[in-house]
Amino acid sequence: MAYRNVEELYRAILNRLAPPGYADTYADESAFEADVWSRLVELLGPDATQHCLTSHTQRQGRSAAAWEAFCRETRGPDVNVLGSNNRLDIVVRNDTASIGIEVKWLGKGGDHAGKLTQGLGQVMLALENRDRTLLMIHCGGADDIDEGDRRRLQRVADNICLGTKTAIIVVP
Repeated sequence: MAYRNVEELYRAILNRLAPPGYADTYADESAFEADVWSRLVELLGPDATQHCLTSHTQRQGRSAAAWEAFCRETRGPDVNVLGSNNRLDIVVRNDTASIGIEVKWLGKGGDHAGKLTQGLGQVMLALENRDRTLLMIHCGGADDIDEGDRRRLQRVADNICLGTKTAIIVVP
């Protein structure tokens, strides 16, 4: 991988995942996650199979062997505290450093606040094992969230993440 350090890789990931171009709606969270995954695989190129990890076996280009090796590491996928057994959807590794990505899709009639707070908790707990974390939130499936709500959510996200090792990207 051609990134000198975790911060350079993190910036590249944020720059790749933040721009528009996501679908207005997805069938479910897995479909949104597939789009996020494909953007990461494209960014990482031929190194993606060894550096882009997930337990979700349906992801194209996923290496089962790389995932199994990752699971045996001290700073593997799980953070076990108070029975949480927390694991993020995707981990991107650069040498010994890693970036965790949690994907949330806000669909019709869902518990948006619950998904938001769950995602926030997940990315914060993941900092035990990850150097940086990212929460991706897609609002397009929620008919009760308008453009103003999305802008407000992104402003709040930017404010609470300022100076931390976590970022939140709200799309579309």
